[in-house]
Amino acid sequence: MQQLEAVRKKIATTGDLLSVVKTMKALAAVNLRHFENAAKGVGEYAEVIEQGWTVFFRNAGILSRGLRKDVAVVLAIGSDQGMCGQFNELARVETVKVVDEMRSAGQKVICWTCGERLRGALEDSGIEVDLNFRVPGSLRGVNSVVDEIEQHLGEWRNKRGMNRFSIVNNLYISNGAKVAARHILPLNKRSGSMEWDGKCLPMTNVPIHDLFSSLFSEYLYISVYGGIVQSLAAENSFRLAAMQVAEKNIIEHVESLESEYRTTRQGNITGELLDIVAGVEAVVGG
Repeated sequence: MQQLEAVRKKIATTGDLLSVVKTMKALAAVNLRHFENAAKGVGEYAEVIEQGWTVFFRNAGILSRGLRKDVAVVLAIGSDQGMCGQFNELARVETVKVVDEMRSAGQKVICWTCGERLRGALEDSGIEVDLNFRVPGSLRGVNSVVDEIEQHLGEWRNKRGMNRFSIVNNLYISNGAKVAARHILPLNKRSGSMEWDGKCLPMTNVPIHDLFSSLFSEYLYISVYGGIVQSLAAENSFRLAAMQVAEKNIIEHVESLESEYRTTRQGNITGELLDIVAGVEAVVGG
């Protein structure tokens, strides 16, 4: 009976674990949809910003660049939580690659992270992390994190001469996920090069410096915001896949325990029947 009770407790405990996994699976699916929609919205707004750059360069031409300093900031976006497979490892590998390439080009690289787990992984790889930002748990929290990152970027641009900024983050795509490194600053030659729809050429009455300031601020904000929501969508897709695998394994384990329970119970019943038969034979024989 003790063995039967032990198997029954294992089944109950495994059932509780299965409930937790199913809850996490459902939560990951809901979050994935929210962040996926946000990432799509960011992409649409980025196209508007690109059109703004087209207007700017058609009216301002090429602006002279200031004194160049080879100081680069790399923002690597990972997670604060686990149970998301190779999510942080993919980001770590790509970040190490980007940092090594920049250092080989003679640049001083400052590494920032968004996510405690990725920070630990990078430090284990020998990359010092100057700043770490928390990973927002919902869309509401993204804005405050982006504001904080943008504030530090402003300080580095104005006081320390940072002229390069790159973001490394996982991307969620329909048939899986991949990691990407995007060089946000300096503006590449393709900025403002998109075709303009319509017969009328874009014109503006806004002063050039005001237009540049507004576009630059929006461009920087949407780049960081997009990197975070894309990473969050990818994180939840990784977690959803991990929970699906866990659910399958737990169900198989429950089936195995139930089979063990039935076998043990049948063995106990058979043993009791044999004891009864033996007792009856002893009485009759006596």
